[in-house]
Amino acid sequence: MSSPVIECATAVKNSGEQLLFDFGKAAFAQVILQIAAVRSGKLTIEVGECLKAGSVDPAPGGFRRYFRDEIKYSAGKYALEVVFPPHQAPSSTLKKCLSPDKNEVMPFRYIQISGDDIPVTAVSRKAYFGSFNDEAADFESSDEKLNQVWDFCKYSIKATNAFECYIDGDRERLPYEGDAYINQLGHFCCDADYRKAFRTIDWLLEHPTWPIEWRLLMPVITRDYLLYSGDSSALDKWKAPLIKSVFLSKLDDSFLLPERFDERCNGEVVRTIIDWPLPERDNCEFASPMTVPNCYLCEALRAMADLYHDNSFAVTAEKVRNAICNNLMKDGIFVDCAGSSHSSIHTLAFPVVFGVADTSLYPRLASMITAKGMPCSVYAAQFVLDALFICNAPQAAIALMTADNDRSWLGMLKQGSTISMEAWNNAAKPNQDWNHAWGAAPANVIPRRLAGIRPVAPGFSRFVVDPHPGDLEFFRYRQPTLYGGITVEYHKKKVSLTMPDGSVAAINSTPQIFELKK
Repeated sequence: MSSPVIECATAVKNSGEQLLFDFGKAAFAQVILQIAAVRSGKLTIEVGECLKAGSVDPAPGGFRRYFRDEIKYSAGKYALEVVFPPHQAPSSTLKKCLSPDKNEVMPFRYIQISGDDIPVTAVSRKAYFGSFNDEAADFESSDEKLNQVWDFCKYSIKATNAFECYIDGDRERLPYEGDAYINQLGHFCCDADYRKAFRTIDWLLEHPTWPIEWRLLMPVITRDYLLYSGDSSALDKWKAPLIKSVFLSKLDDSFLLPERFDERCNGEVVRTIIDWPLPERDNCEFASPMTVPNCYLCEALRAMADLYHDNSFAVTAEKVRNAICNNLMKDGIFVDCAGSSHSSIHTLAFPVVFGVADTSLYPRLASMITAKGMPCSVYAAQFVLDALFICNAPQAAIALMTADNDRSWLGMLKQGSTISMEAWNNAAKPNQDWNHAWGAAPANVIPRRLAGIRPVAPGFSRFVVDPHPGDLEFFRYRQPTLYGGITVEYHKKKVSLTMPDGSVAAINSTPQIFELKK
């Protein structure tokens, strides 16, 4: 864990008996007050993520954080550290990631100090970002809204990097497979540091969660780790729990998984989740078997084949794909489940992202996904954006990323959050926190889909370049790797690539695959 960053703030409001300090962005941090007092006394400090009527909001709701304390001070000049109480998760039954310091941290942006005679000469915070290289990755384009979304999501990856593993957010401070999938990809696209990903995979294979789809992500998460880091040291150790995560014993006679299993995990029935929170499921219908979890299964099996060079997994994956296409399609389109005539946005997107849908369906699927907009959660937004780029509808994906409404990343900023949120808005999830990296999908979608840089061999030794700029006039992105940055630049419909050895290659058609010299 790297040392904390000391950040200073200046007062943005001074009403004589009250000072308000704004750090500009929220961070997991501790508070330090510089005191210069001629006599002893006391002051009131309020720390929080949200403002209301120009003051720190004392009742932000849900798991938006607020702390208030009466602090006694003595005469003299010295630094005073404010001590936060221990974090209280909703459930005490599950082990959580501890704070990155012996003292508790809290996510906050604002500090408010009140008193008759305030002896505070400076306010600073110790902010924890883990090991994060701000200069490793960079993106800019001709669309200022897209640039703003990139900056927001990149900072979200940095700001949630404070703990020993990728956490789901401040409310629980636990790794979950669904969160880790998006968080890890965003981290890999912003920095070439893979230690936290390793620890998270270790954690999740030992502490699996209950959603069927999220468990099925573990082979995919592990393959992504291998492709970016090149580290295969734990593959033997991880093999048995990864095999368990693909649920081969649960397949029915047609090679499909049921909607739920007759077993529990941490007190919860192991079942299909589709999306979370519940209203974000786009009216998806539930019955056995279902399209979405079996699409996850198909990709999980392919990932196992890639990781362990075992063709039997690939053979089973093809049987699952054929079963989905034979049993869960109606009038040429995927439906939610057996007997359904409904197709949620998830049922349309996941067959594309996980290689189940035939390419001939892409135009129709892209049209149907585009017409729906964003009726899903910030988690499923990852797969909606991926699907649109894969279906060669980049402008529709860019339009969703740059939308300025209450179900968008710019909408999160308008609500006052500077880190991606657990849900689009507080109404969508009243108990949400404002520091969930699973809401930062553009941090990896912009690099992997718009710029089109993706590793195809371990350690980024070979990578694909497949840009989809849509209507952008210009973009430039730098992808960090262990061997240096790869920069792809698009300008006036021409693409150039700068590789770590200093060579520059013109790209006449995409995708192209390049080798990275070590």
